[in-house]
Amino acid sequence: MTFFSGLLESRYAAQHKTNAEELSKSELVECATNETNSCKVGGTFDDAYNYTVKDGLLSEQEYPYRNSNGSVEPCKRSEIGFNQTRIVKPVSKLLPGTANETKSLLYKYGPIYVYVNSKLLLNSTNFDIIRKNDVLCCPSEDSKDCPDELNRIDHAVLLVGYGVENDVPYWIIYNSWGTDQ
Repeated sequence: MTFFSGLLESRYAAQHKTNAEELSKSELVECATNETNSCKVGGTFDDAYNYTVKDGLLSEQEYPYRNSNGSVEPCKRSEIGFNQTRIVKPVSKLLPGTANETKSLLYKYGPIYVYVNSKLLLNSTNFDIIRKNDVLCCPSEDSKDCPDELNRIDHAVLLVGYGVENDVPYWIIYNSWGTDQ
């Protein structure tokens, strides 16, 4: 869920041709979830998006990161106030497309969010690059629809670029877990 603040930062900076202001990850973790979709189990894009459209998002300076070791603090948004809230306008979700369509969207709009399998990230030798053949989509978390765990989509990341190395195309992603995961 914390990738969502990076998506907003990148999009804002690209659209306004300015440096990105870091937005609060803790606010998303603490305030944009509920008992069912808590950040303890990952949260969802929809939780982050709906919260931000409805309530906006404070900066990292105004609501600094304070969660660690899997613990989630209670939401303190009401204690901070709403003066510097960044509001997000509702947007459309894009359906899956071809690699060339995705590259075109990335070029036109900047970073976009994509879903991947987190186990592939954990097993990756180069954490920032996932090769095309490493990502096999399965649209449901239902095990009968997707019996192979390595094909199950269960994590969101930012797609920030692409390239080709030794004739092998790849996507460059930003993952909010950090570099040591």
